Amino acid sequence: MSRITDALNHLANQLWSFAPGSRTPVDLQQIQLVAHRGAHGATPAGQLIENTLAAFDLCLELGIWGIELDVQPTQDGDLLVHHDPHCGRLFNRPDLVLSDTSSEQIRQAIPEIPRLAEVIERYAGKLHLMIEIKTSWRQYPDLPQQVEALLKDWQPMQDYHLLSLVPDHLEGFKHTPASAFVDVAEFNSREIIKENLALGHGAVAGSFALLSTAQIHALRQAGRRTGTGMVEKRAIASREIHRGVDWIFSDSVVSLLRD
Repeated sequence: MSRITDALNHLANQLWSFAPGSRTPVDLQQIQLVAHRGAHGATPAGQLIENTLAAFDLCLELGIWGIELDVQPTQDGDLLVHHDPHCGRLFNRPDLVLSDTSSEQIRQAIPEIPRLAEVIERYAGKLHLMIEIKTSWRQYPDLPQQVEALLKDWQPMQDYHLLSLVPDHLEGFKHTPASAFVDVAEFNSREIIKENLALGHGAVAGSFALLSTAQIHALRQAGRRTGTGMVEKRAIASREIHRGVDWIFSDSVVSLLRD
């Protein structure tokens, strides 16, 4: 999230802590909690970087249900797990643009960035994989086939879902059932829900503060699953469970579990 969005989300976590359902006790180990880009930031294992094996390993140790991770193609067609199009924010290497650089060059410069193949081999079947597709199959026609080949031994919905902020990015995955597609809303919940229903995708995720209870109920009536984030406080997790949300996404799973 951007700094402004992060600040607004933090404020919403404070304000919504008094909403109906927020005082109902909830066992976070019993819900489908998704660590957004892994367990990163300040952790018992030290300061961990998002979307790294260390951040995902900690999720296993903590018994978290699932992880969200981002996929970016390199110049030579490899798939790396990294949120941004370049490596400036996390590794102070803005000169390394993934789409303009080979996988080997990036991995030599920044070995912390894992390949999607590594992540699937290491965690599939142990953590539920919420794989966000950051680029369009229209620009990278081979991308859907590459991802689906890596996931061929695992069951959609049971072991993984595919996410995108752009619903059309998921339409290129012809061998994955639409029920495994999650359309992610930012400040455009109404538009995303409309596209989701039209395309027949299986789920919608968005901000707990912006995805209304009426929208969640309507999606459930339409047979859709829902997820909300970014939850920082146990009271918010309680509220979301009370509202019937299926998945809770959090950027701060370590502190949330301690809350």
